[in-house]
Amino acid sequence: MEELLERLEHKIRELTDQHDKLKHAHFELNRRNSLLNKEKEALLLRREKAISQIKTLVARLKSIEQIP
Repeated sequence: MEELLERLEHKIRELTDQHDKLKHAHFELNRRNSLLNKEKEALLLRREKAISQIKTLVARLKSIEQIP
């Protein structure tokens, strides 16, 4: 009976340790995901700004071409 209790205690410690590791990994994944989402938002804003600037330049070039 004593051996069974020791094995159960050992298994509980192992599971508790595994839980702690998974909890930490989950936290880190969420943190990284948040950072990546913020970076994605910033890149999308930069992309939109670049598209707008290119459209403006194209329009200016077209208007210059039309001047005789």
